[in-house]
Amino acid sequence: MARRLLVMFISTAIVLATVAPGFAAPAPKVSLEEAVAAAKTAFTIPPAFTEFNSSFSSYGDRPRWELRWNAPAGSPTPGSMNVIVDATTKDILEMHVWQEDRTPEAPLPKHSRAEAEKVAREFAQKLQPRFVETRLVPESYTSPYWGSWVSRYTFFFERMVNGVPFPQNGIRVEVNANTLKVVDYSFKWDYDREFPTPDKAIDAAKARAALLDKVAPRLVYFCPSGDGDKERPVLLVYDAPYAGRYGVDALSGEIIALEPSYYPMGKGDVGGGEPLRAANKVMEVPLTPAEQAEIKELAGFLSQEEALAKAQAAVKVPAGFKLESASLNKNWEYPSQREWTFNWTLTPKDPGGKSGHLSMRVDARTGELVYFRRYIFDPAQQKEEPKVRYSKEQARKLAADFIAKLQPDRFAACKEEPEEPPVSVEVAKKLPGLRSYSFQWARSVNGIPFPQQGFWVTVDAATGEITSYRMTWADLSFPAPEGLIGQAKANQALLAKNPLTLEYITTPGPDFRSGADKPLVRLVYRLRGTGDARRFDAKTGVALDWNGNPLPEEKAATFSDIAGHQAEGDIELLAERQIITGAPDGKFHPDEAITQAAYLAMLLRATGFRPRGRETNELWYEPYEREARRRGLLKGDEVFAANQPITREQAAVWTIRALNQDRVASLSGIWQVPAKDAAAIKHPGHVALYLGQDLDPDRREFFRPAAPLTRAQAAQGIVRFLRLPRG
Repeated sequence: MARRLLVMFISTAIVLATVAPGFAAPAPKVSLEEAVAAAKTAFTIPPAFTEFNSSFSSYGDRPRWELRWNAPAGSPTPGSMNVIVDATTKDILEMHVWQEDRTPEAPLPKHSRAEAEKVAREFAQKLQPRFVETRLVPESYTSPYWGSWVSRYTFFFERMVNGVPFPQNGIRVEVNANTLKVVDYSFKWDYDREFPTPDKAIDAAKARAALLDKVAPRLVYFCPSGDGDKERPVLLVYDAPYAGRYGVDALSGEIIALEPSYYPMGKGDVGGGEPLRAANKVMEVPLTPAEQAEIKELAGFLSQEEALAKAQAAVKVPAGFKLESASLNKNWEYPSQREWTFNWTLTPKDPGGKSGHLSMRVDARTGELVYFRRYIFDPAQQKEEPKVRYSKEQARKLAADFIAKLQPDRFAACKEEPEEPPVSVEVAKKLPGLRSYSFQWARSVNGIPFPQQGFWVTVDAATGEITSYRMTWADLSFPAPEGLIGQAKANQALLAKNPLTLEYITTPGPDFRSGADKPLVRLVYRLRGTGDARRFDAKTGVALDWNGNPLPEEKAATFSDIAGHQAEGDIELLAERQIITGAPDGKFHPDEAITQAAYLAMLLRATGFRPRGRETNELWYEPYEREARRRGLLKGDEVFAANQPITREQAAVWTIRALNQDRVASLSGIWQVPAKDAAAIKHPGHVALYLGQDLDPDRREFFRPAAPLTRAQAAQGIVRFLRLPRG
């Protein structure tokens, strides 16, 4: 079979060579038969994958065989397996396997990460001799459990050269967390690179000082994301959003911008920058006509006609645009505000004609223009090279004049924001021609920037027209800049979470197109972290997330009093998922009774719930109590004694409710509890389901409904809860 396929391929290659004399893919040194043999030696092809096909390609001047096994159409176990083999070295470059499995899985897998790591190490070492030139990159697998299934563990072994990591090369292995089978593998190794030696690298202290001079956290006001209709208070933070986007050339000391496309092979840090800021997201919540009428009557908001007139007075609607929709919406960032949104479209009169869209929002109370964006697609212009008729300075003045005309007082209270890290000349040459300029002016309060509020404007580089505008502004209370940790401690906080590391990187980012110039390898100092820990409370130095909550610790809590305890493994597993956290004394106290508050928090965390901040002077457990009552874990007439021990029956009731089985459990007259003290149980349905699903970690002949649950038993029960298969 393999020989016939090889003949077919050679015939195809001859045809291609005849039809396209310029076909320049290097001839394979490894035959298809040899590639198939290499793949089948490395991996076991599932028996159900009986169909096979292959292709040959050149990727970055490296020829490769792409082998594909598939289950036939209509197979009871559909799936596929792809293997890519280097046609020069016979290296296995990639493997991906998928096979449908409808067996219900539990949120927690059968095997630990440590077990999977052993499999990944042995597999990588067996498959790739260059494994000895790599090291395992620690991953932040101790992040909080958010309720999603843990089906795979990922490991990245990054390449080491001269004792320095080269994260763009290495071996990546994914292991199924329930079967311990390798389901995904990739190997990338640049053989023809020259690596500068690190012996002439500048001192790390000099690199640190140079980098901090460019990316040190700056003091800003920060408003965490809202919680439903509730707005959160403004905080003072030190923020360094672009800390990962710059580096220091270790040989010259020059500050360089790392390309946005730069990323290591691993799953961790992607080279800096943050996800799209929440402040830039707009979520419209349409109001019904009845709600609109009520708001109009009670709040005196503008009518649709009045708001439309305000919008058209602020921005001219081009000819041919037709009004398609109008709606009164809540502002996602500041729910107390309402905005009228209008949308126009330009439909082409004939094929190849112009099309476009115009959207505007105005404040429903004041009629102020809040946002507009106009986009016109002209197929004829797309064929032409963009013509830049306005310089950046000219565009900046046009933008400033536009804002000043609409909002003179607010604009006067703003300052222009620094630009994002520049794109290198090499990358700029590959980007489409310049068509517009973008500017941001941030609101300033007490001399401190508030980047989430202010003005954003885009100017067409060819016409000088304002094509988009956004104003974000709200009346808020701002904390006084008192009791701050200071710049030096803010710098220390940044470096503690994002340590300065010496790495080899390629700049500009790797381009694997055939015939592309190979980028040079540079020796660079850069901040290497998770990408999240770049915002710090200005009064405590604690790293914060977008909700203003402290970021979880990267390391799992450890306890000094659980060694040898029968619940040790379960306690460590929950600590790894941050379902249980460290205690001030470093102990877990496994045999003490667990309080109702502690159990409720543990149970809700095991469903993926994490509080999004607390009210001022609020007790730590109150967000959990609110969530429990919202979900029905606690009924309205049930007393919650936070600091009292939880009984075994209470734990059973709350756990069954967390599984959404309360309605069935509450049916009367159908339950039999397999315990000798069943008569003493007030909630027989809940206890029967609790016992029937093997959720009781301390099952005996007597259920003992009023007995307290220990902290160790609670941990064991929560692990059973998480390992219960779900549909």
